[in-house]
Amino acid sequence: MLFILLNWLYIFITTMITGYGILYVIRKAFGWTPRRMHTCVMAGLVALTAYAQWFSLFYRVNLEANLILAAADIIIFVIVRKPFLQFLKNCLHEMSRGKKAGILLLILVCAYFTSRGSYISDTNLYHAQCIRWLEEYGILKGLANIQSRAAYNSSAFCLSALYSMKYIFGQSMHALQGFMALLLGSICLDIGGLFKRKKPLLSDFMRLGAIYYLTLLHREIMSPSSDFAVMITLFYIIIVWLDLLEQKEASTVPYSLLCVAGVYTVTLKLTAGLILILLIKPVVMLVREKKGKEILTWLLLGLIVIAPYLARNVVISGWLIYPLTALDLFDVDWKVPAELVDADAFQIKTWGKGIHEYELYGGPATWWPNWFMTTLTSTEKLLILADAAALLLLIVMLAGEAKRKNQAERDKLLVMIMAAASFLFWQFSAPLVRYGYAYVLSLALLVFGEAYLQLWKNRKHTVLLVIFGIFFIWKGTLLLQGIWSQRSLPYYVAQVDYDNNEGGEDVREHQVNGVTFYYNVAGYHRLPGGGSMFTMRSDRLEDGFRYEYHDWKEIFGEME
Repeated sequence: MLFILLNWLYIFITTMITGYGILYVIRKAFGWTPRRMHTCVMAGLVALTAYAQWFSLFYRVNLEANLILAAADIIIFVIVRKPFLQFLKNCLHEMSRGKKAGILLLILVCAYFTSRGSYISDTNLYHAQCIRWLEEYGILKGLANIQSRAAYNSSAFCLSALYSMKYIFGQSMHALQGFMALLLGSICLDIGGLFKRKKPLLSDFMRLGAIYYLTLLHREIMSPSSDFAVMITLFYIIIVWLDLLEQKEASTVPYSLLCVAGVYTVTLKLTAGLILILLIKPVVMLVREKKGKEILTWLLLGLIVIAPYLARNVVISGWLIYPLTALDLFDVDWKVPAELVDADAFQIKTWGKGIHEYELYGGPATWWPNWFMTTLTSTEKLLILADAAALLLLIVMLAGEAKRKNQAERDKLLVMIMAAASFLFWQFSAPLVRYGYAYVLSLALLVFGEAYLQLWKNRKHTVLLVIFGIFFIWKGTLLLQGIWSQRSLPYYVAQVDYDNNEGGEDVREHQVNGVTFYYNVAGYHRLPGGGSMFTMRSDRLEDGFRYEYHDWKEIFGEME
C-alpha cells in the first residue's frame, strides 16, 4: 500500500505537469484556462499514453523512458512554474474542507484495494505478459503470432509499463487502474453538491452510475485490465461533458479536449469509438465560427494520439486494424494469417454473447435469450431491461425535440444518442458485461435522469435525495465489509505481486531456436509465453516472430 502511494505520487506529478504544460500552450493559443486539477491529470494521461506508445516503437518502456519523461517535466516546470503554482493554489483554495477530506479518504480506500484482491483471468492470460514484453523489449514484430491477444494492442499496457517501475519497487507495479479509479472517484465527490442545492443535475445521475461501477471493481482493480481503463475514461468524459453543458461553457476548447480524450479511448479499446459521436458539437461550433486554426490543431492532436496505436497494430500483427481483414494494406512476413484473424473476430463475438456451443450462433432471436438468461446476474438483467425501455423513451424524446429549437436540450440529446449508439454496438457485437458497463449504466441513467428532470422540474426532490442517500449508505457499508474482510492480508507496504501460475494451470515448455517458450497461461513471470504455431524470425527474440503451423500434439504429445 505504501509503494502504491509512492507510485501514485509520481504518476500524479508527471501527469499534472505534462498536462498543465500542454494546456498552457493551448491557453496561449486559444485563450481558454483550465479550472480543475483533474483536467490537467487527464490531459497528462492522454499525452503520456501516446508518449509510451511512441517510445515502445523504438525501445523498451522502462527506466530510460522515465528518465526522459522526468527531464522533460523538469523543463516544463521551470518554464511555467509561476502560473503552475498559482493554478495549484487556486484549485486548493476553491476546494472545500469536506472535499479535501473526501479526497484523502478516497486515496486511502483506493490504495487499500489496489494493494490486494484478485486478478481477472485475462491478466494471467495476456495482460501481464504484454506489459512485461513492453518493459523488456518494447514492441516486437509479429508478437501476435506467439500470443494472439497481444494484437488487441491496448495502449493501457504501454502506460502500465511506463509506471510499473520494477527497478525501484522490486516488482512490476500494477497500480495504474487504481489511480484512474481514484481520478474518476475524485470528480464523483462533486455529487455532494446535490444535497446542498436540493436539486439534481443530469451529471449527478452519471456520477451515481460511476460510483456504482467503481464499487464493483474494488476486488479486481489491481488487474491491469484495458476494460477497466476504458470504462473509467468513458465515465470521465461523459461526466465532464455534462458539467460543461450545465455550466453553459461557450468555448470550444474543453469540448475539443474531451474529443481528443475520446480518440484516446479508441487506443484503449477499439470498440469505444462511438464516443466520438460527441465530435459533432465542437465541429459544428468551430465551422460556424470559422476557426480553421483550431480545427487543424485538434486534428493534429488526435493524429498524434492515434498514430502510434495504428503503427503498433501493424508491427504486432501486420494489420492496420485488428481484427479487421477487410483493410489489408501491408505485406509483411510477420502478418497473422487472415483466416486466423477472422477466427479470432468470430470467437470474440461468440464468447461475448455467452455462446460456447456454436450451433447457438445466429440472429438475435437465437443467441439473445441464451445470453440474457445464462450470462447476466439478476441486477444486470434489470439494467438491460431498463436500457431497452430507455431506448423507447429516447425515441419519444427525439420526436418531441424535432418540433423545438432548444440548443441546450439538443446538446443533452447528443450525449444520449452517443450512449444509445454505444450500447447497441456493444449489445450486438460482443456484449460481455465487463466490456460495456459504461454503456449499460449511462444509457438508462441519462434518459431516465433527463425525463425525471423534465417532469419534476419545479417540484421538491426529497424522495430522490433519500434514494441517493440510501444508495451511498448501502455502497459504503459494502466497501467497509470489503476492507474488514481483507485486513489480515500483508500488503500494507508492497503490493501483491502478479500470480506465479500456481494452482493447477498446465504450463508446458518447448524450445524454438534454443529459446524456452511457455505454452498456455504464462502470466507475468514466464516470458516468453503464448502458443505454439510460430517460429522466430531469427535467432534473437528482438527480431520477432512469424506464423508457422505446428500441431501442439507433435510438440507436447497428448495433454492430459
